[in-house]
Amino acid sequence: MNSINYSSYFTYKDEVSRSISWGHWFVLLNIFLALLIGCAYLYNAPTPSTGLGTTYLIISWLGHFSFLVFIIYILIFFPLTFLCRSTRTYRVLSIILATVFMTVMLIDVKLYQAIKIHLNLSVLQIFFSQEGFSTGLNYNFLYIATPVVGFIEYLFSKLAWRNHYLHRYQKITVFLTCIFIVSFLTTHIMHIWANAYKYVPITQQKSIFPAYYPMTANTFLKEHGLLVYSGNSESTQIERVVSQTSEKLKYPLSSIKVTPSENPYNVLLITIDGLNFEHMTSEYMPNLTDFAKQHDSYIKNYLGNDTDISASFEMIYGIPAQYIKTVQAEKYSPVIITEMLQQDYKITGYITGSASSTGKQLASISGVRPKNIKSYSTDIQTIQNAVKWISADEWGYRPQFTTIKLTSPSTLYLDSDAQIIYRPQIASRNINLDSLDKDKDDEHLHNRYLNCLYQTDRLLGQLFKTVVDSGYAKNTVIIVTSSSGYNISKFFKDSSSKYSREYHHVPLVISWPDAVIPAKISAITSSQDIAPTIAHEILGIQNEEADYTTGANLREIQNRPWVISGSQDELHIISPDQTTIFDKHENTIIYTDNDSERVQPNMSTLIKARKLLNKFSN
Repeated sequence: MNSINYSSYFTYKDEVSRSISWGHWFVLLNIFLALLIGCAYLYNAPTPSTGLGTTYLIISWLGHFSFLVFIIYILIFFPLTFLCRSTRTYRVLSIILATVFMTVMLIDVKLYQAIKIHLNLSVLQIFFSQEGFSTGLNYNFLYIATPVVGFIEYLFSKLAWRNHYLHRYQKITVFLTCIFIVSFLTTHIMHIWANAYKYVPITQQKSIFPAYYPMTANTFLKEHGLLVYSGNSESTQIERVVSQTSEKLKYPLSSIKVTPSENPYNVLLITIDGLNFEHMTSEYMPNLTDFAKQHDSYIKNYLGNDTDISASFEMIYGIPAQYIKTVQAEKYSPVIITEMLQQDYKITGYITGSASSTGKQLASISGVRPKNIKSYSTDIQTIQNAVKWISADEWGYRPQFTTIKLTSPSTLYLDSDAQIIYRPQIASRNINLDSLDKDKDDEHLHNRYLNCLYQTDRLLGQLFKTVVDSGYAKNTVIIVTSSSGYNISKFFKDSSSKYSREYHHVPLVISWPDAVIPAKISAITSSQDIAPTIAHEILGIQNEEADYTTGANLREIQNRPWVISGSQDELHIISPDQTTIFDKHENTIIYTDNDSERVQPNMSTLIKARKLLNKFSN
């Protein structure tokens, strides 16, 4: 007897109809599987600080993963119903594709769990561009997980086929569909409100789920009078207050153990805004150059950020500037400042700049009392008063930590009696930046900068001489570095100021009283190395450096392949030859010296850098 081929009784239209009906059930079941896998993101996500933030997290989980599965069905599975002439073929293809998509989701979960990023084109490019496909993550679980997912998809296929003709579950499916739709819409409405009014517990969740792009409507709300910006508005207050508990910082990672020195060194930290390494020459800065030749000079020292405040933060805390807002909001004190106070150090600051702005900023990031920070309008006044303080008898009664901040090279301010070496230069004492023309004033402005460097160098010479003449050189560690580089384009309107390795390459010179032979160190270093150096070599902190810093002790520095820095939106991986910047979407930009060959970082490097960057995030 010949077997009956039932498929021959169905027309093409019937096959399409059956495939679509089966597909609806198959999608619904896969939504539940996606939600189950999505629980891993909930588990690894930072706990929201408010009930509304938690509510949003749960609703967005329901809405996003249901929508994600549905949109994949619409874009891929639904068109296949018209291409496959057989329902059986369509089901087999659907099982295979669903298994692939769920496996990709598991890979993304592992990636998010490790370094809090998601798969995208930039990350995939790094995955596949490296020899041996080494990622630094263990994906062996996929050997078990993938067959299990495939078997689950097979069961879903059988279950969907069994029920696609039945109508007894129709009310339940309608109810579930309504929940998913309402959750999806509610998620985006809540985010529109949170983004408009800066409600941090919600807005900070936009990077938790993969392929998640919540809506914003600030322009629409503003055009219709529903959103009014005000510096004293309640929205600003919400961000400020809530941010104190929205991000938690575990710093240091363990209790600090100290063996204090019987004769602690004084510390004199001098930072110069606007000084690049290339300008530390005997022509432009003879005093600083001679000082560097006589002491330890780190010739591959790089800043991680563009702002002097971020650099100062990294110097004092020894951690990346991405933590600066959390530290300021929750009033964490630097490990070295806390220990200095325990050891009865007198902490003072002499800075050039406005007392109301620069002084407050320095106080807020350093933990130093504002009354101990003296502000002056010019570098000459700053050095004169610092010299008086160092020459005073009180400086010898107890250990001192004095920080001096000079700004002339960055502001281009020249004193009236300053020596003019380089001509032609812009003659006015205060420069009107709005009136500058790049084509006409480029050379004049650069010469003005060189004269400012020369003036700063003369002041440094006075300061070094005072320390020696006062007899404090034998027990004072002098650190000279820069908190921002020199970029002439910033002085011109409409000039693009793109990232420059030259701008971030700055001097770092340290004078040690017990040093025997001066050294020129070629290992790559950063601002974050200053704090652990002070902690271990001066204060006697015995902990491993990893407990309280991402930097290293400069007196025991090794040839690291790279150092890191970062902000709220970027990760910087800085190596001796290039700087790789990852933005918040993991898009990659690579900058090199003199347009040399760009080397794409591998995934292992990215993962290590991300872990190091986030090690103090709780």
